[in-house]
Amino acid sequence: MERPRLGRVSYINCLPVFHAIEEGLVEVPARLCAHHPSQLNAMFREGLLEVTAVSSIEYARQQESCLILPGLSIASDGPVRSVALLSRLPAERLAGRRISLTPYSATSVVLLKVLLQRFCGVKALFFTRPPGSPAWWGEPDASLVIGDEALMEVNRAGSLHVYDLGEEWKRWTGRPMVFALWVARPDFARRQPRQLAAIWKGMISSKKWGQEHHEELVARAKSLTSLPEAVLSDYFRCLKFDLNWDHLDGLMYFYRCAAECGLAEPSAVLNIWGKEDDRCYRIQSA
Repeated sequence: MERPRLGRVSYINCLPVFHAIEEGLVEVPARLCAHHPSQLNAMFREGLLEVTAVSSIEYARQQESCLILPGLSIASDGPVRSVALLSRLPAERLAGRRISLTPYSATSVVLLKVLLQRFCGVKALFFTRPPGSPAWWGEPDASLVIGDEALMEVNRAGSLHVYDLGEEWKRWTGRPMVFALWVARPDFARRQPRQLAAIWKGMISSKKWGQEHHEELVARAKSLTSLPEAVLSDYFRCLKFDLNWDHLDGLMYFYRCAAECGLAEPSAVLNIWGKEDDRCYRIQSA
């Protein structure tokens, strides 16, 4: 039988969850498929992945086709370091200005629009730059950057205004920000419940290893990037990979804000896989 396909975000932000798996320290009965977030979203939508990380806003768009795996997310409770708006002007002066959006993330784009529109009262002009183009392609007034690119751009931002979107969300709402969830296809969960349980247990074990081996993760990330160890160490301390009630509350509030801004459907339901008991727990927004 062919091994199920497990999506992995191809940025260093997933090292704390996947490094032990990739080094053979933890066994997971799945084939890893690494891509940027928007590609994983599309592959899951097209049935090309059984389990994957998806952007949290993508979950809201195809929630009936997803089961959320408990205890796993990509989140922050304050600064996230790798999702940032770099601006030539203060944020309050961006009304009517051109902002370049990354083509690689759905959640970050919606989060930026929510922060500007709902909390800053700013209506800007957005465009999405072509894949593979630099952050300042098209000479925008500000640019949204994510992932490894964001870490590098922020590190050399100079006189630019830097807005960490995780930090801004926390400042305005007091809540954690969940950028991505791990989900499984419901048909895969029904057909292969033990295999899904083994994948989930392996990922939880790998995450635990990552939490206990901070220096090893920093060393691996340094070998993959040109960033200083201090930057990487701070980054991995900012990232959160759990999914507790505070995260779920922050996630549902994000969905509510996005809906009020016309960026998401007005109702969201969290379908959470029940581990080995073959049940799905549903949490519905008010």
